[in-house]
Amino acid sequence: MSAAISPDGKRVITGSEDTTARLWDATTGQELAVFQGHAATVVNVAFGPDGNRVLTGSNDRTARLWDAETRR
Repeated sequence: MSAAISPDGKRVITGSEDTTARLWDATTGQELAVFQGHAATVVNVAFGPDGNRVLTGSNDRTARLWDAETRR
């Protein structure tokens, strides 16, 4: 499992054993989005420099690049 803070400090992305990554509001702790598509634990997460993209890496031997707003 892992976590990363967005460049503006407003959001947090976490990777989980449940095969998802989740986007959170850093101030309120409210869940904003769930990123689904991996077949194993999400072990690495990161934001792009502008905070609009999220990169996830999984034990399923894949990495995925997501749009932070559309989750695609």
